Amino acid sequence: MNEILLHPKKDVLGHILLPSSKSYAQRALALAGLSQEKVVIHRLVESDDCIAAQNIIQALGAEFTRENDSLLLHKGIDFKTSEELEINCGESGLSTRLFSAFSLLFDQSFTLNGEGSIAQRTMEMVIEGLEQFGKKIKSNQSKLPLVISGKVNQHQVEIDGSISSQFLTGLITVAPFLNFDTEITVRNLKSKPYISMTIDLLNHFGLTCENKKFEKFYIQGNQKVSEEIEYSVEGDWSAASFMIVAGAIGGRMKLEGLKMNTHQGDVAILEAVKQAGARVKWENDRLIIEKDKLQAIHFDATECPDLFPPLVVLAAYVNGKSTFKGVHRLKHKESDRAITLQQECKKVDVIIEIIGDEMIVHGRGGGKVNEPIVFSSHNDHRIAMAMSLFSIGAHSPIKITGAKAIDKSYPDFYKDFLTV
Repeated sequence: MNEILLHPKKDVLGHILLPSSKSYAQRALALAGLSQEKVVIHRLVESDDCIAAQNIIQALGAEFTRENDSLLLHKGIDFKTSEELEINCGESGLSTRLFSAFSLLFDQSFTLNGEGSIAQRTMEMVIEGLEQFGKKIKSNQSKLPLVISGKVNQHQVEIDGSISSQFLTGLITVAPFLNFDTEITVRNLKSKPYISMTIDLLNHFGLTCENKKFEKFYIQGNQKVSEEIEYSVEGDWSAASFMIVAGAIGGRMKLEGLKMNTHQGDVAILEAVKQAGARVKWENDRLIIEKDKLQAIHFDATECPDLFPPLVVLAAYVNGKSTFKGVHRLKHKESDRAITLQQECKKVDVIIEIIGDEMIVHGRGGGKVNEPIVFSSHNDHRIAMAMSLFSIGAHSPIKITGAKAIDKSYPDFYKDFLTV
């Protein structure tokens, strides 16, 4: 059954090797597919989103083998195919928006499809962006599937970055392989750290992108990966955020596999737990989080919206009002996360107010779990992981329905969480 029962935890004490970053992994798979040299990617997590990215480059003609947690690319995508193309991005928002830009490499029909919640999300940003390049798009009322066709006739485009940076990531990834130079102007870009990640990985593959204050990007065309690439995916700070909060509210956690000097925006979780009163230190590349006297926090999560679920649980375990900015970033996730968090936290008497772009969490020293509680993940991996944390200090078991949602990013989450 798609549910899990979690028994109360008096405290947490553990040592965990975290999974690799699915955000970096999907970018690496995209660049590997575009490469005509051999590529080896190590520490590749077997999450649903990474599997979707593998399937996409394979559908476009790439050939690779898997050995344990490594992928060995033998042949990149087929740029010269004249066949109509179709890719399925599963439920991955990043893969959907990133690989939509691959349609710029082909003149023939290129169908972009997906499953689950991604099929209900608007693709207006993708449609408008690709149409600026000269592409023709057929859609289901601005939703998937998208059927993309036509030749590129415009090399200077302007896109809106206020909702997501993922389409921009796709354009920056593909642009070096186009046969012309590209200039991209971006209005109101959010999630700048994710664009830094994209450019960081581009550089690792020997490619260049000129970034003018995250407002204009100049990418020279006709670039290529000129040598064999070996890349090891760093640990996932988004996945780590739940274990970091577990340590902050429940005891002590030692986490391995994370990079201290990272481009990942979700490293900001460290500032949040320190502000809340937790002790944070590094010992030989291992991150240690220890609980101390907790206090309410005020945090701007606009640039790191995936932190909202663990931040809300952190705020629930302090006494007092915590405030978080950036609520507008939550609507177009696997669920409408502001509403979902409000609904689920109410089950344990944690009240959440949403006022404009601000979320106010009324902390009560933890969720009140005095009798069995059933949480719904709303098929959202980050909600499933966040609600699991309410088992810390609980007096009765909690159940998570839709528990397998974690497979999207952190398939071993429950296994790891149950060991601490």
